[in-house]
Amino acid sequence: MNTQSHAILTCALLRFFGGERVARLPRINLVLCCGALTPDIPIYIFLAWGSLIAGIPQQQLWNEVYFQPGWSALIGAFHSFPLWGAALALFWWLKRPRAALFCLAGLLGAAEDFFLHHNDAHMHFWPFSHWRFISPVSYWNPAYHGIPAALAEIIVVTIAGFWLRPRLASRWGKGLLLIALLSLIANHGLWVMIFRFF
Repeated sequence: MNTQSHAILTCALLRFFGGERVARLPRINLVLCCGALTPDIPIYIFLAWGSLIAGIPQQQLWNEVYFQPGWSALIGAFHSFPLWGAALALFWWLKRPRAALFCLAGLLGAAEDFFLHHNDAHMHFWPFSHWRFISPVSYWNPAYHGIPAALAEIIVVTIAGFWLRPRLASRWGKGLLLIALLSLIANHGLWVMIFRFF
């Protein structure tokens, strides 16, 4: 799933199911969005390093370097159900609701990826296992239902965004939501171009 989709969908889901109890926490939308975005941080570090510093061609970067043990472990750690679950339990026990919800958003963001990655699947049970669930559906790869998956993602996330919009207090938040929704559509085209032409 695309990064901005994680932020929008996860925030909407946790606000919906958390109700007023979650809504009244200070800056909760920011907390939930940051938690949902955190699992993808090492992927952006990887992309910036590989593209801007190492100058590795995109095909080689994503088909070879991405699967090297060091990068796989880092990305796996940020998508790890056991690590997110342990952090969630710790903050819940410490009665730190915003920190616990940050971790729940990270866990949910990682779970969203579990079902939408085929050949680029993450190690969701790292460090206890290097096993990867190879989903029959890819959120981007046309060879594994990527086109209907992308359309479904755009529709579901747009619905979540429209539900979330009146629950955002500031114009900045509403503006960022609009940018995220528009970039989601452009993002699918961008990845197709990267993998096809570079």
